[in-house]
This record gives sequence, C-alpha cells and structure tokens, in this order.
Amino acid sequence: MAKAKKRDNRIIFVFSLITLFIVALVGFNIDNVTTGAVINTKTSVEVTPKFLNAGQYVTVNVIPGKGCVNGIVGFYDDSDLRRATVKTEVGGRRVCQAFSVRYKTSPDWKPNDEQSGIFFVKVFDYDKENYITRSFTING
Repeated sequence: MAKAKKRDNRIIFVFSLITLFIVALVGFNIDNVTTGAVINTKTSVEVTPKFLNAGQYVTVNVIPGKGCVNGIVGFYDDSDLRRATVKTEVGGRRVCQAFSVRYKTSPDWKPNDEQSGIFFVKVFDYDKENYITRSFTING
C-alpha cells in the first residue's frame, strides 16, 4: 500500500511539473501569441520623399488607428492654403485599413526667395477628432 501511495505522489508531482512548465511557457510568450490580434491604436502617416522638386511625385502612406481616418488627403503650403486633395480608392469616406496615395506636385509649387518650400499633408483622424499633419519640402 505504501508503494502505491508513493507512486501516486510521483504521478501527481510529474503532472504538477508539466502543468507549471506549460503555464510558464504561455506566460512568457503571451506577447507573441497576442501580437496578431492587437489593433493599431494610433494613426500613422508617412510622406516620401521628404525633399523633392516641384513637379515630382510624393507618396503618402496612412495606417489608420482604432477610430479610422478620412479617405481624403490634403496638401497644404506653409500659409495653410490647401493646394490639392487626393481621395483614396480604398473604402468610402471613413477608411479603417492602410492605404497609400501618390500625387504629382505642381511645377508652380516651386518656392521663390520669400517662400520656405515647406508643404504639409493632412489626414483627418476620427479618433482624435483632429488632423494628423506631416511635412515635406519642395526645393527652391
């Protein structure tokens, strides 16, 4: 009877160790397990290239956050005058998936001596209820 009880204790001990190992394995890798399910909470807007000549193309990459963004991208000069808009072909007015737009700047955007050549891209973020702004420069 003592041998059977000792054997039962060994089995319980082995199962306890296996259970602890599994719990530790899951606990240490929880970030890797949940990474694919995490939703981007902050909108990201990137403009490339940062420096270009008037008449060249500029690309705007947008990754919407949890509140989504407006599908219209605005181009503004340093006096906050809107020079152009581009609408993405992804989704409707409210876009919740990543998109890119490409726009050919106008040759008349070339700055003169009194102008800075700094332009801005604006995308409305519904979560922040404000515009996300990124700059680029057109060489003089």
